[in-house]
Amino acid sequence: MFTLELAQITFKDGDIVGNLEKVVQIIRKAKSSSDILIFPETCFSGFPTHENVENYAQSLQGEIVKTLEKEAKEKGIAVLAGICEEEGGKYYNSSIFIDPEKGRIATYRKTHMWLTDRGLFTPGDRFISFEWRGVRIGLLICFDIEFPESGRANAELNVDLLLVVNGNMDPYSETHRTAIKARAQENQFYAAFVNRVGEDDFAHQFAGGSCVVNPFGETLCEAGREEMILQIKIDPLKRREYQKQYHYLNERAFQYNHEIIYEDGISILKIIR
Repeated sequence: MFTLELAQITFKDGDIVGNLEKVVQIIRKAKSSSDILIFPETCFSGFPTHENVENYAQSLQGEIVKTLEKEAKEKGIAVLAGICEEEGGKYYNSSIFIDPEKGRIATYRKTHMWLTDRGLFTPGDRFISFEWRGVRIGLLICFDIEFPESGRANAELNVDLLLVVNGNMDPYSETHRTAIKARAQENQFYAAFVNRVGEDDFAHQFAGGSCVVNPFGETLCEAGREEMILQIKIDPLKRREYQKQYHYLNERAFQYNHEIIYEDGISILKIIR
């Protein structure tokens, strides 16, 4: 059994010090029964622009990751958070998974670029999964979940639980509510996303609606549109019970060629562009 804690929060664009402190305080106040604490997309900086991305972006060897590793270890909880990443002069919309003992064990870079991502972020070229406490976990970010191929790639990686950091705004709230349910149902895994709330500097209203969905596409818990913390216990390995009578991945009529490779405990399905 896993207990997920969904931190649906507001944060201030560009206030990296203040946003990090808010995340730290939430980690410290997390319930002792929780296993994984999840935060929204780019939750330390907000969405960058071409004018400020150099100031917003952070190295994965920098202070944010070091702080998360320290706080996760002291609390004894895993942390998943979205970050504006810089590496080698390129910028990525990324999410990082912090193990309480081993530190950062997985990084996923958003593969599908939304309107404001294009020309700013470099798209990721792979989907990943990794085993954590006997459960295989996959990661996506926001716009990724609107594409059936993203969910199917995670199914190919044998994911039990899909975790999504989100930054979805009006008028697209119902789009993501539908998409997360569809990705879970058509791939027969558990799925969760954690979204931002409040307004940003461009008067975008973020839609909240953070939720957890089972392999039938049924919503197990769902937040409203205000700041809140949700906690839920699930057993991701029960997804196999949903595959006893039919198994979508095995029974599909169409299949595509792909290659799965393994690096440092991470399963990788590479995108050929």
